[in-house]
Amino acid sequence: MLYLESIASKGEIQVHVKLLVRWEFSIILTTVLLSLLGVSSYAQPMDSYTVKNPQGGESYNVNYTMTGATINDMQINIRDTSLVILINSTSDGNLAIDLPRSLIDAKAGANDDQFIVLVDDTYTPFHETKTDTDRTLSIAFTGGTSRIEIIGTQVVPEFVSLPVAVLAISVISIVVLSAKIRLRIS
Repeated sequence: MLYLESIASKGEIQVHVKLLVRWEFSIILTTVLLSLLGVSSYAQPMDSYTVKNPQGGESYNVNYTMTGATINDMQINIRDTSLVILINSTSDGNLAIDLPRSLIDAKAGANDDQFIVLVDDTYTPFHETKTDTDRTLSIAFTGGTSRIEIIGTQVVPEFVSLPVAVLAISVISIVVLSAKIRLRIS
């Protein structure tokens, strides 16, 4: 006890506390700076590819990040309700792709359904996250892969103007037929 009293009387405890606080502050500042610098060195930039609707003039931006390959082309396959991604793979890699629901979706009624992902025509498991506007898939592939196909239940709105045209023709036909029938009855 006497030893503590003599140290406290000399002010050495205050000196040690000040040094400790300085070291803690330096460590925290260094950790923050390194973590900020580390994020930029490990984060991959998001690329974008424009996919065009083969039946209409609409274009859709598809954002993605990819390691181990480059994308040669993305095409909508309306017949198979799929998005076909042609790649040039140089090593094992991963594709993280944001799929706008307006471009492709997988639905069972009003609920989300599971996509089917084929890597070089072989079923492949994947990880998925969802929002109201997008579904993001993370797909692993091996070196030498050339084709990734994402199969849903619907792709780009097909024949958007067709139902409106059919409805308009139906209404006009009913009006014309009703008018002719009234003329014959009178």
